[in-house]
Amino acid sequence: MFVPPVRTFEHASQTFLDRNFTAAEQAYCQQSPHTAASFAGRWAAKEAVIKAISSKSPDARNLWLGSAAPLSDIEILRTPSGAPAVSLHGHAKAVAATLGINEIKVSISHVTDHAVAQAVTR
Repeated sequence: MFVPPVRTFEHASQTFLDRNFTAAEQAYCQQSPHTAASFAGRWAAKEAVIKAISSKSPDARNLWLGSAAPLSDIEILRTPSGAPAVSLHGHAKAVAATLGINEIKVSISHVTDHAVAQAVTR
């Protein structure tokens, strides 16, 4: 579980947003009544996805690009029911395929001034 403060995203630069969020994610968050909270929730979900994928095979070599890598390859979308869904692209998709991950479920919640998320893989 990862818990970023919502205030982190209140004055995020467009460069930061473009590096870490897809156009669809940005559009969703910008239309939300609480833009910063929406970005924080998606960020938390992306971090939770990385941790869930990494724990799938803890003895495997580190397949991630490091903490400075952009998170836009992990996309958190909204299903028709309103539940979040994960779509992987690029390097994240390749890592999941290498580890035999077929499905990732994620849950996002907001608690006062923090967002929390959990992810599980199959």
